[in-house]
Amino acid sequence: MDLLPTLALSVVGVVLIGMALRDIFDVLFHLEGRASVSRFVTRTVWRGLRRASDVRPQLFPLAGPVGLVVTIGVWAILLLVGWAFVIWPHLASFETAAGTSTDGGFWEALHISGAMLSTMGFGDVTPVDHWLRVVSPLEALLGFGLLTASVTWLFAVHPAVQRRRALAYELWLVRQASGGEYDAPVFDEQMFSELTSRIIAVQRDIVAIPASYYFRDPDERLLLSAELPFLRKLARHVAQGEPDSATVQRARMLGEAIDDLLLTIARRLHRREDVEPGEGLRLFARDHLKRELPE
Repeated sequence: MDLLPTLALSVVGVVLIGMALRDIFDVLFHLEGRASVSRFVTRTVWRGLRRASDVRPQLFPLAGPVGLVVTIGVWAILLLVGWAFVIWPHLASFETAAGTSTDGGFWEALHISGAMLSTMGFGDVTPVDHWLRVVSPLEALLGFGLLTASVTWLFAVHPAVQRRRALAYELWLVRQASGGEYDAPVFDEQMFSELTSRIIAVQRDIVAIPASYYFRDPDERLLLSAELPFLRKLARHVAQGEPDSATVQRARMLGEAIDDLLLTIARRLHRREDVEPGEGLRLFARDHLKRELPE
């Protein structure tokens, strides 16, 4: 193959590989990274299943898990096709078991790339050139890294989802115990302090693990979007008390933490700046409940 096509194919391959590696790095290590591929894929899958749930409601809770699986598949495809483009111009440097050069075009390059990425070896072909013998194990190493990254991501996402579900259920129990009244004796300084810490943890989970936002439980008692309006009203109500009261101070901190969580959802998940907390509350409700709740 001529130099210019070889260079062009190699550049395309390197770009695809770089996209996958950059996205995996952002997801696992760079908490403020863009992770453009994974965010686009998970949100696209979530939107599609959310619309489909108008006809089949049982599909909506699958949006988060399916989004994770599809994202991992996209990473694998980017690496597979990227390495295939790099290998394609150099197929003559691979020999079959019979000692003849390979000549299967792009599909043969894809086959070799898949064998290396899956760490299964070259199959019925082996590289001849020394530089290919050095570079080829790198794809196998990336394939193993992809598997490790996928498992690590799953182990990060599910605890974040469980923390949000546990907080939502606790808030539901608090609301039931108080009868929905803001002056119930169950509300004290310690409770507001603990809830503030839990809200902050959810906010950090959304920043560090955006994919966790797209997990939606079919049980509304486990949906934070359903319980947050009551908690926000409660915090604002108690915060109007005596300024020197420790409970009032904790309630104000809780209110600030809730508003920051809602702003984070609007900015990070909807790319909307300068959104009022009340609008963030409605966005959260529309995303998970498919309806608006009163502020």
